[in-house]
Amino acid sequence: MNKEGYKDPTAEKAIHNASKMPKHIWGVYKMLNAAAGVSGLEVIGLRDKETGNEYKRRFRWR
Repeated sequence: MNKEGYKDPTAEKAIHNASKMPKHIWGVYKMLNAAAGVSGLEVIGLRDKETGNEYKRRFRWR
């Protein structure tokens, strides 16, 4: 919502896209999570050593 109370689809879309994991990080996350799943574990986040960016899994409630 903007300051007048109306929906702002452009800002909403930008925030949504910025919060997604990049595709190359998502691929690594899926492989690590599959390997950890064999032992009953789950990977919930990754951190890029070069940039320091942290990528966390967004949980969906079932």
